[in-house]
Amino acid sequence: MSHCLTMSGVWKSYDAGVHGCSATVSVLRDVTLDVAAGELVGIVAAPASGKTTLLMCAGGMMRPDRGCIAWFGAASSRDRGPRPDGIAFAGDRPFPYGFLTVREAVEYAAIVRDLPIRDAAQRVRFSLETVGIDAICHRRVDTLDGNALARLSVAAAVLARPRLVLVDDFAPGCDADTAAELIAVLHELARNGAGIVVAGRFVARLGALSDVVTGGVRSFVLSGGRLESTTERPDVVARRLAAPVQFSRTRVAEQVQPSGARENGAR
Repeated sequence: MSHCLTMSGVWKSYDAGVHGCSATVSVLRDVTLDVAAGELVGIVAAPASGKTTLLMCAGGMMRPDRGCIAWFGAASSRDRGPRPDGIAFAGDRPFPYGFLTVREAVEYAAIVRDLPIRDAAQRVRFSLETVGIDAICHRRVDTLDGNALARLSVAAAVLARPRLVLVDDFAPGCDADTAAELIAVLHELARNGAGIVVAGRFVARLGALSDVVTGGVRSFVLSGGRLESTTERPDVVARRLAAPVQFSRTRVAEQVQPSGARENGAR
């Protein structure tokens, strides 16, 4: 089975703090992930756990500190070359040019992706219709709600008929019904042979249409910088990761003092 994405031993760290009082934080630790053509992969992660960093490395938009990343069956190499065509990234970040209309925003995405001019208009129209946003294509981006912004992000991603789609959650304010429609679009892409990776709030919905996905659905948990396969239901994992940490009421001084010191202090 051919792989759309191969990540092996990927590490990524950031410097945190200020000069003289800084530390290196490892966001990704020895991450390994293979995504086959036609496969759906869901990644459950707590907020600020590194899922955006993981997906940006997977899409070739960020260089890892260590490890190898390869796409579409190419040989893995530490000296990564240019990112190949066929990779699409859909994120939950605001669109930077809010003064554009929805159609203009997708047309701009076509220009950025250097799509052939001869069929750019057809692709724009197809992507708008596919995600159900064609009826409001005349509206400015900065007037859209979370549902429309989520549709716009996916529209820009499917524009180039990608072979690998990386979804870094849907826009804030996107409701469950809209997410279900967009996930159905992703299922259709997977049925046509694209590898799909989705992270964020709606991972639990990926399996709803798994019968139409040729490569099946796999779930992973990103925690402490490590990516681990799981057979737990994604919604159960998400609740567990979101649960507050419980601390013991025992005083810290009593926990760190050796028993002899406590005895001497009591005398």
